[in-house]
Amino acid sequence: MHPALIAILSLIGALLFLWFVVFRIVRKFRLAPASRRSVTLLAMILENPVRRYFFSPAKLLDKVGIAVGMRVLELGPGPGFFTVEAARRLVYSENTGKLYCLDIEPAMIARLKEKVSKDTLENIAIMVGNGEHLPFKDGSFDLAYLVTVLGEVPDKDRALQELYRVLRPGGVLSISEYLPDPDYPLRRTTIAWARRAGFEPFQQFGNFFAYVVNFRRGYAEVR
Repeated sequence: MHPALIAILSLIGALLFLWFVVFRIVRKFRLAPASRRSVTLLAMILENPVRRYFFSPAKLLDKVGIAVGMRVLELGPGPGFFTVEAARRLVYSENTGKLYCLDIEPAMIARLKEKVSKDTLENIAIMVGNGEHLPFKDGSFDLAYLVTVLGEVPDKDRALQELYRVLRPGGVLSISEYLPDPDYPLRRTTIAWARRAGFEPFQQFGNFFAYVVNFRRGYAEVR
């Protein structure tokens, strides 16, 4: 094998291993109470340029389907890697949608508020909350999206039932997952979870290593 090819493959392997370790750190912080210092470290990990290069917010949100004027829920925004780009897509002239961001970690929410305050956008609502008990009325949203979040939720059935409840009939749930997240679920597993809650997939993007699945909420009554 050519030495240059060996070097490239070695670099790719090292990067994958690094990301695996990083995501284990992320998982530890996301599931345990975090200090301000640990949140700062986690935010640096989540917002580093390497992640932005390989997992561009703009490219991912193109697949999610956010449109002007929507009411959108971002569940598990962390430090806001996708938040600002998502909020910008909701605004055109006087037609302004609104983005609601909910995360279980208070220190992370504080950091997200600090980040958003530096931007001129005014259509973002940020709050601490639990995805298994969403503080919204039935049918509140046109679209909800989660990026590498569902695998971390202890009671996935409950969280998906709550997402079904707060989406309007015909609303969209977008779930994105990618390796080497240690909580990465196979695409077919994600689809099975969502179907149990009443969602049906209508768009799929990506491959085994990274995928986006968009689901439609049915018109049945909330269970």
